[in-house]
Amino acid sequence: MFFHVKARLNPKTAILCDNNDELIQTFKAVQTDVESVIRALRTHKEKHGPEYFRAMRTRPVELAAERAARLIYLNKTCFNGLYRVNSRGIFNVPMGRYHKPAILDEDGLREASRQLQGVQIMKRDFHELPALAKRGDFIYLDPPYHPVSSTSYFTSYTRDPFGAQEQSDLSKVYGQLCKAGCLVMLSNSDNPFIKKLYRRVKDVHIHRVSARRNINSRAERRGPINELVIVNYATRRR
Repeated sequence: MFFHVKARLNPKTAILCDNNDELIQTFKAVQTDVESVIRALRTHKEKHGPEYFRAMRTRPVELAAERAARLIYLNKTCFNGLYRVNSRGIFNVPMGRYHKPAILDEDGLREASRQLQGVQIMKRDFHELPALAKRGDFIYLDPPYHPVSSTSYFTSYTRDPFGAQEQSDLSKVYGQLCKAGCLVMLSNSDNPFIKKLYRRVKDVHIHRVSARRNINSRAERRGPINELVIVNYATRRR
């Protein structure tokens, strides 16, 4: 979403926030030291294999650029590109079955670094958003999607859970941002619980859209699915 908006509208200011420290540090490293990230990724590309992948999941890394390269490497080579950690915060997704995984995209990383110049990148919890926002801001919220069934229980990408209570809290923050005069967009699963939460927020529009998703343990269940896009402003449907 950020890179799309930046390319089309080039806003004067932008803030990227997430509660995942690994992700935030990766964005910062690409922003400030992309060439070091690229050099580290070259090493990962050369050494990639089952044993190397398993070692990199738990190997301590101190330098910011190397931490960023490791996250990108694991994301590009793990099963379905899924980011998940255990209760100790250790990445625990198995290696995917790829013939030639796209571990290194030098041009893409350099362009991402260029687009990130001047952008504020912060580790923040969503509860802090009302203190950062001001009237007229456009805010996109992309939480862990609420499960659509009793067997779809994965709701967290960090050690912190994101269940029904967190979804409810986020809907309240959404309402606070609306009252502050912000333009707000949120994505989530097409789920009765989510619809009920946001129907309580005044003047919101709930749209059902089709999106392709590739993460599922059963291949036949991958592909286009319905999701919700919830906005507090009028949109034109194409």
